[in-house]
Amino acid sequence: MTDLSTMPQFVISRHFDAPIERVFDAWADIERYADWSGPKGSKVETISGAIAVGSHLHSTVSHPDMPPMYTWCVYREIDRPRRIVWEQSFADADGNITSPPFFEHWPRVLLTEIDFVEKDGGTELTLRWTPIEATPEALEMFVSQMASMTGGWSGSFDELAEYLAD
Repeated sequence: MTDLSTMPQFVISRHFDAPIERVFDAWADIERYADWSGPKGSKVETISGAIAVGSHLHSTVSHPDMPPMYTWCVYREIDRPRRIVWEQSFADADGNITSPPFFEHWPRVLLTEIDFVEKDGGTELTLRWTPIEATPEALEMFVSQMASMTGGWSGSFDELAEYLAD
């Protein structure tokens, strides 16, 4: 088993002006999650599974400017309204774990941990990504993409903030 304490970790936090239960449910309810997640202008659809401990979630993200991307997630922990943990991978249309279409080397599995804390009348959300299965080349690519991940997650968080404001 991989010692995660030795792995590089991507961390991003954001404050949302919404109650902790509402922010948590935006991540834990499959229909709400599809309403805001993914790049701006994209559509997320569930192929199979559910957001539940021990369950998988196979989904696709479609966007007019790019080919469909598929993800495979396996949920490890859901502690409403404080924490959600899952393993996340790129996948193909059949749910087989694959490499992403845009990198030759990338971690096959990332541990995604999201913590929610009530703070200043809203919710502080912290997301952590830690490679679980990765070659040295994949780890190098992961580390080299930290700024890009910050930009990507910041855009997703902007979408979440808009969703929560409605």
